[in-house]
Amino acid sequence: MALSSQPLPRRGARELSVTEIRNALRCPRVFALGRARGQAVAFPIGASSLGALFHRIAERFACELEAPPEPVRLLPPHAPRERVADGLSAWLLGHLVDELEANPSAASMPGEIDDLAEALRELARYLAKQIEGTGHGPAEALRTFLQHAELAVDAVLDASGGMPVRVSGRIDAVYCRARGAVDVVEYKLTDEANQELDQAQVALYRYLLRSALDLDADPLILRFKPGLIETKLSPVAADGIVDRTLSPLLGRMVSWSERPEDAPPTSRRDLCPTCPVRPACVETYRDALEARDQPPAGAARPMPDPAGRLTVPPPREPVGALPDDTEGMAEAEALATQIVAQLKRQGVIASLGRRTVGPRLLRIEVTSPRQRVAQLDRAAQDVEHHLAGYNVRYERDEARRYFTAPRKVARRVVLEMLLARKAAFLRERPGRFVLGEGLDGEVIAGDLADGSSCHLLVAGQTGSGKSVLLRALVVGLCHFHPPAAIRFTLVDPKRVTFGGLAAGIGAHLAGPIVYDVEVLLAELDALVAEMEERYTLFEHRKVQSIDDYNDLAPAPLPRRVVVVDEFQDLIASKATRQPFLDVVKRLGSMARAAGIHLVLATQRPDRTTVPGEIKANLGGRVALRVQEVINSRIILDQGGAEELLGKGDFYADLGHGLVRGQAPMA
Repeated sequence: MALSSQPLPRRGARELSVTEIRNALRCPRVFALGRARGQAVAFPIGASSLGALFHRIAERFACELEAPPEPVRLLPPHAPRERVADGLSAWLLGHLVDELEANPSAASMPGEIDDLAEALRELARYLAKQIEGTGHGPAEALRTFLQHAELAVDAVLDASGGMPVRVSGRIDAVYCRARGAVDVVEYKLTDEANQELDQAQVALYRYLLRSALDLDADPLILRFKPGLIETKLSPVAADGIVDRTLSPLLGRMVSWSERPEDAPPTSRRDLCPTCPVRPACVETYRDALEARDQPPAGAARPMPDPAGRLTVPPPREPVGALPDDTEGMAEAEALATQIVAQLKRQGVIASLGRRTVGPRLLRIEVTSPRQRVAQLDRAAQDVEHHLAGYNVRYERDEARRYFTAPRKVARRVVLEMLLARKAAFLRERPGRFVLGEGLDGEVIAGDLADGSSCHLLVAGQTGSGKSVLLRALVVGLCHFHPPAAIRFTLVDPKRVTFGGLAAGIGAHLAGPIVYDVEVLLAELDALVAEMEERYTLFEHRKVQSIDDYNDLAPAPLPRRVVVVDEFQDLIASKATRQPFLDVVKRLGSMARAAGIHLVLATQRPDRTTVPGEIKANLGGRVALRVQEVINSRIILDQGGAEELLGKGDFYADLGHGLVRGQAPMA
């Protein structure tokens, strides 16, 4: 979030934009700050950095429908859908190429560009499906279907109490379907965490479109992650959002425009701790904001004492225990009953073993004492079929047999609770960390001092929860230990993964967050030199590791942890590939005892991105959801990660066998 240097167009208190309304839904004070200072407010938390580029390409595409490129123009009326989709994809991707040539800095984000390209392909496939069977050529059918793009609308909406407020905005698209049905469409490249905001926005656009153009449209959200998720609201639900939520909000926004000091704080705990305009908010609003009492706020870092001297107070003790999960247990019992009934239909009399209730998964152990295991295995496929609505899977673990299924409502895993439950283990020495909660409720933890997990390889596609897991890993490592004990080099080519941590763990950073490849290579070379210096110190002290050295030395050495998100950017360039692999090989094979550790993460775990030099030197593996089984095998040496649920569901192998868990929220 940032206050832009761009001045706002002059608006009266009763003139609001859709963007301002969206901001006010997140945080009233963000809206009020923008109005009071006459500056536009950007609030890109959770947004794709290439969302604006997607919208620009979609608009250019719509503007060219009157004169489409020849390959599309010449497609016959009954061309196969796949052929039409390919033609539209080429058209959209051509615009992407033009944008990349005009904006070379975008090439520094190949992972994001790949996602954007796939989102454009998904849009092409969606449009091809919608115009199929119209009897017209694709170009003509598209001109009829895609009626408007980036349509400016404004209308007067009655706020609570009958106060008229003029609202203006730009609608992404208006689709005209068969038999006169109309959709008002919003394209989103953000995560589903913004779904409530998105629904309010598209509901408001339905109202504006009806008022301005007398079009009664159905609200539609097309979310590209980059795979397409289609969400349609009923007109009744959309109008209810306007009446119950937006109309009262508009009245309050008019009041906040006139008296900014009356704007209340946000109710969202995730915004204030990472808000870049927090100082402006504190300056304007003298009342205390919600306490920053979640990690990393409790990390052991220097704080001024009453005399103003910086000292390291004891870390705030996290509080938490495994929550009572009555709802999950009830769901497990209901599922177990269904499984037994389905097996009985197949002539298998089953006994139930342990019911395991995890944060995201249920696991029911079954045995069949009267029949052979082979009969149970044969019947399991039919059980999976009949319980397909539960997404039930049958699993074998040596002699044991299980049915697993996702929970209907997941239980949130909170980092603070994990830290509290493993506090004694984590506090004992720096370098110990938590990854998440396992299926049995146990905390999945590791130790960088362990030769099997001294360096970590992390992989997961967009939406898998990789960035959240990395942030939780960093926060957990520094919670109980001061900067003198552990320091981080954070590398964030996309500039979105670690920005929110800078304020909370700034004292633990060895330097600014690294965004550029050249800077990273220099940092890694410096770490190789530091490793050699440390081994010289160890030789003089006649010790073999950093822990032995710190037991004897008056000035302990900190552990150094390098966390690189999206390291494929280094592999993709010929100029940086070999230097990067060389330094990873050197640090990976030698740096553990010196207390220097690598955590490398990628969203594209293929053979090019994860060559043998990296796999051989990063023994700890964490796989979140990946696209294909081959990606899972590259990380875990076996399949399975392609079937994970996303959003923090992971497999980890820290040298003691494969375990499944759910990453916490940081």
